[in-house]
Amino acid sequence: MIFNVTIKTRTMKTIILAIIALVTVQLVNAQVFVSPQGRIHFHSSAPLEDIDAISSEGKCELNTATKKVVAQVEIPSFAFPKALMQQHFNDSYMESDKYKYATLDAVIVETVPFKKDGVYKVTLKGTLDIHGVKQNRLIYGKITVKDGQPQSAYAEFEVRLVDHHIKIPNVVIKNIAEVVKVDVNFIFNKVPPAK
Repeated sequence: MIFNVTIKTRTMKTIILAIIALVTVQLVNAQVFVSPQGRIHFHSSAPLEDIDAISSEGKCELNTATKKVVAQVEIPSFAFPKALMQQHFNDSYMESDKYKYATLDAVIVETVPFKKDGVYKVTLKGTLDIHGVKQNRLIYGKITVKDGQPQSAYAEFEVRLVDHHIKIPNVVIKNIAEVVKVDVNFIFNKVPPAK
């Protein structure tokens, strides 16, 4: 009986040690890169007016082990050429008091050699959440690897306002495009491993 308990105890210890070793190896191999101040720009081209806005407060996290990408921007951080545009954008269209962030939660479809220098085309497959409405999206971009680690990421895509339940009053329908062009640029820093 004592022999049987000793074998079970040894087996449990072996299993626990194997799990700890596996988790440690995954943590060592996990490479997380962040961009704390990414540039996000959007352009609306309509018959009566072109509108551009820029935020330099976009955040992005890239995990090269899992190929997971999470990007987020605070809606009120977009700056416009005219204060009235910015006010209408936040109050009337984006309702940024209610929907403060736009977020992309995605994974990179392709296998990217993150330790080999070069520029790689990537497809992000995931969910784009704008104005509280989530849409499944494929977003195409590029990742630049320099000195054996991701240095930057760039993407261009379009957002249809109706897809995110963003309503434009009829009185200004010719001032705002139904489809907005977005481009993003992130410069990465490596996150130091936790001690």
